[in-house]
Amino acid sequence: MNEIDLVIPMVFPEDPEWQQQYSRRFGDSNNASRMCRWRSWGTEELLIRCCRRYMPWLHRIYILLSGEGQMQPWMREQSFFSLTVVFHGDFIPREHLPCFASPCIEMFLKDIPGLSERFIYANDDMFPLSPLSPEDFFRDGLPCQHYFEKPYPGGANVFHRKCMYQQNMVGRPFGIRHRTVLLRNGHGFAPVLKESCREVWRRHGEEILRYLSPLKRTDRSFNHYLYTLYQHFAGLEVDHAPRTQLITSETPVSLLPAIIRDHEAGIVCFQDNAHTQDWQIRAALIRREIEERLSEE
Repeated sequence: MNEIDLVIPMVFPEDPEWQQQYSRRFGDSNNASRMCRWRSWGTEELLIRCCRRYMPWLHRIYILLSGEGQMQPWMREQSFFSLTVVFHGDFIPREHLPCFASPCIEMFLKDIPGLSERFIYANDDMFPLSPLSPEDFFRDGLPCQHYFEKPYPGGANVFHRKCMYQQNMVGRPFGIRHRTVLLRNGHGFAPVLKESCREVWRRHGEEILRYLSPLKRTDRSFNHYLYTLYQHFAGLEVDHAPRTQLITSETPVSLLPAIIRDHEAGIVCFQDNAHTQDWQIRAALIRREIEERLSEE
């Protein structure tokens, strides 16, 4: 089968049931909707519309939600006929629920019911804003990836330590070990073979389960890069990647309209983090600009 699916996890923190579960484990749920890990920019429906417009060849788009209370009205519309909503309980083992950490979700992607053997994993802040082809992600049955080296920073944080640990874990069977170099493949859509997920679990399942946390990220919180790293070390890749742009809190707001309206924009990630103090202004502008672009084309 030649189908390619797209998988996107989403969180809507205004859901009362989600807030109750959050409160039982972390305390004050009122903070959750304002925290960059979970707050919504109100762009999720636009993201799906962009995928439909610029990636019309997708077989199915899977949205991963924690439960029924996360369902949004637009998800039920018939116009989104290729949309499939999957709840965490449909593919994550019960002992790891409720799940609030994306690394835990990503470890069980291979168990999503009906997922095609070839799929693309994305975050909900990554927008395709110009036409993309299947060959941007898979060629001759292999995923398209471009890995490059970055020096391991002297002031390494939790994310850096996690990346170094997992790349050395996956590289171990290949006789590969890094101490001063981090392997990166950009911050965009990740094409994955389901067989790669299964093979990573066969090789490293015990270690994955040892450090798996459904509640928080740690320096042993493995993520979906386990699969793309395995594909890289095993030679299961074509060295190619579509244009990808990372928009951070340091990107001036005044530049956003031109980025969104660029007909060769590729995949644009509007990153949200603790430094994005003006996120509401950015979110409103992004919604308006993408809506206008989609309505004009």
